[in-house]
Amino acid sequence: MTAPLHAAPPRAAEGLLFPAPAAPEPAGLPRPAAAERQQALSALEQRYPGLWRAGQLGRAGGAAVCPTGYDALSAELPGGGWPAGGLTELLTTQGGAGEMRLLLPALRTLAGAGRRIALVAPPYLPNAMGLAAAGLPARQCYWVRAPAEAARAAQQADMLWAAEQVLRSQAFGGVLVWLPAARPEALRRLQVLAQAGDAVAWALRPATALRESSPAVLRLLLAPLPGNMLSITFHKRRGPVRDTPLLLRLDGMAAATRAAAWPVPAGAPAGPEPLAQSSQLSSDAVLDRGAPAAPAPGRPAAQLA
Repeated sequence: MTAPLHAAPPRAAEGLLFPAPAAPEPAGLPRPAAAERQQALSALEQRYPGLWRAGQLGRAGGAAVCPTGYDALSAELPGGGWPAGGLTELLTTQGGAGEMRLLLPALRTLAGAGRRIALVAPPYLPNAMGLAAAGLPARQCYWVRAPAEAARAAQQADMLWAAEQVLRSQAFGGVLVWLPAARPEALRRLQVLAQAGDAVAWALRPATALRESSPAVLRLLLAPLPGNMLSITFHKRRGPVRDTPLLLRLDGMAAATRAAAWPVPAGAPAGPEPLAQSSQLSSDAVLDRGAPAAPAPGRPAAQLA
């Protein structure tokens, strides 16, 4: 004979279905407040400048930055400008997409502060008169090229070596190196050498290099658009992810930049004498096909294309 079933008392059933809340923790156990956490994070950022929060742009890490000349672009870069003491990688689908016009304000700022500019293996012959008209005196621009008779692989190796020597000398304020093909370890050497100085270094590479990793602190993809517009996609930066490209208008490049914003180094090491300006260079194409040079007297403009 089984014992009869008895219903649980109402309070007992309520306790089974809805257990009583846990007892509050003793007041003596401290719990970190929001202000304390904020103070701890700020202390870490001050101690380690390379750290940054995922939702905000990183700082320049104590190094100076060079003004870009574009407020919209500066607002998207850590420190508000091109990083000095670091490698910036600019990737394009074709040469002459507007990369030189994008960099001209920064190059004018460096030249106005008395810094030298190195052009290592540009795809087009530099036009001394065109650069001077753009605000870059020929005496401050240095062109490094590989021997034409050398094989392509040897030319690329020579230009990488030349770029390393330019950065190692710390005699230049701006370094532009065109690298159609480069291994990650070669870019790592450029980044380490740039980090050891205060030069603003740009590596210009084809867009196909996006498949490879890069030690550059900043990596941007440039694409030309109609109406003198330039699309800038941020593939790597010290800050939050930006899904949409930044659109810049490349008009008004002749406006004077804030040269005083870039400090003039004291006791800068001396370098070699710049190449003399000759009449032969005046007929060469400029580096950016978007800003063609004026034709030489007595020569049709069609021959300069």
